Amino acid sequence: MVAPANTIQTNANSDDDEGVRSAPTSMLVLDAKRKSAFLPYRPQSTVLTNLQRGNTEATFCPVEVSLSFHERAGQGEITEEQVAAERARQQNIDYKDAHGFTALHWAASYGQLVSVQLLVAAGANVNTMAPDLISPLLLAAAGGHNEIVRFLLEHGADSGHMDIVGNTALMYAAAGNHPHTCNELLAKDLDLSATNEDGDTAYSLAVEHGAHLAQALLEQYMTAIITAGAFGSI
Repeated sequence: MVAPANTIQTNANSDDDEGVRSAPTSMLVLDAKRKSAFLPYRPQSTVLTNLQRGNTEATFCPVEVSLSFHERAGQGEITEEQVAAERARQQNIDYKDAHGFTALHWAASYGQLVSVQLLVAAGANVNTMAPDLISPLLLAAAGGHNEIVRFLLEHGADSGHMDIVGNTALMYAAAGNHPHTCNELLAKDLDLSATNEDGDTAYSLAVEHGAHLAQALLEQYMTAIITAGAFGSI
């Protein structure tokens, strides 16, 4: 999962930050020095990262790079036929890599919508858990991949799921300054009161991380709720 970004694109169909997409997470691990309940997964320097950045060094005797199925899912380089073959080979499309992540986790983290669609169509569980109770939805929300968030929600992802320290997808999206992703999540679940083990809410995290666009969106929702409650009591 990527660290919160302070800027986003204004494209209404995506919250993806180009800087984040050029350095996607390959090996997803938590920082061992957790200082608070909210500490997202961070990018690691890997072969896949370098491939997506386009900064692999050219040599006179290039070595062929072989990516695993999980890595190819994160790269967006899997086909329906390959997914079917992998499912038949492994007997379970949700099999996990050495770090406990499924191909769907990889695709969701890297923002690969087509890969996510192919995997879910092949029977991937949208609520499968990686270490620390990380779901594909949490990874997609943290990266601001709002179309993937919408797709996962439409296919049964639990919008209120919390990771091991109580963070929800909305918290990750808010802290990462991804208003379109926040909007998708709020359309599914309007509960803004959820707190993690430090007592942080999605709104307080947006304020803390300087996520001004997400903060403004959450304020609009809170104002609408208060206004609706006031009129409802008349």
